[in-house]
Amino acid sequence: MSNSSTWGHPDIEGEFEGIQRYAKGDYAEAMKYFLLGARYADKLSQLCIGLLYLNGEGVRKDPVTAYAWLALAAERNYPSFLVTRDTVWAQLDAEQREQARTMVEKLSLEYGDAVAKPRMVTQLGQNMLQGTESHLGYSSGRIQSFKPGKPYGTGDTTACATRSIGGAPLPGCDYPMGDPTSKPNKYFQARDAEWRGIVTVGSLQSVTAPKTPPAPLDTQH
Repeated sequence: MSNSSTWGHPDIEGEFEGIQRYAKGDYAEAMKYFLLGARYADKLSQLCIGLLYLNGEGVRKDPVTAYAWLALAAERNYPSFLVTRDTVWAQLDAEQREQARTMVEKLSLEYGDAVAKPRMVTQLGQNMLQGTESHLGYSSGRIQSFKPGKPYGTGDTTACATRSIGGAPLPGCDYPMGDPTSKPNKYFQARDAEWRGIVTVGSLQSVTAPKTPPAPLDTQH
């Protein structure tokens, strides 16, 4: 997170700033930022809101509202998010489950992917309009980001290839118009990849069993 720029990315801003404030115990401010991220389809922000309600941190403990937010967070079927959602569901009684279904429908009107993703796509488009780089894109080699206040050539540097949230640009780094964070499909694929494990299994291969190693020599006398 510390490598990520939140400029033009309200989803990342809500997620990053919310978690920073949560770590400091400022739950009210954390909630404010998580709600920002949630409006722009950030699933981790939605998960965090659900957990705040589940644990009663900064808000009244409310398992029904907690489940509703966790259900939205699990909308893209991230494995660990599904487990969290289903664990809370198992703890609700019949009346609470009915209330939770109604709450999910209500929250979806503002925070579900059907409306939140287009909102984020619009934001990405606005970011493109504010770009000043070549529309053809370019490559200027290995660019590095220097810590603020450090003259060029002094202090620590961070390669601009360093990982960031969703592939977002790093502060101080230069990016071509082809930056994946400007393309909605690639952007959401990158965000989803952070929470989905992918395993590639190759074809079966015949292997020769290793020979049985010789018994160790008896060194006792």
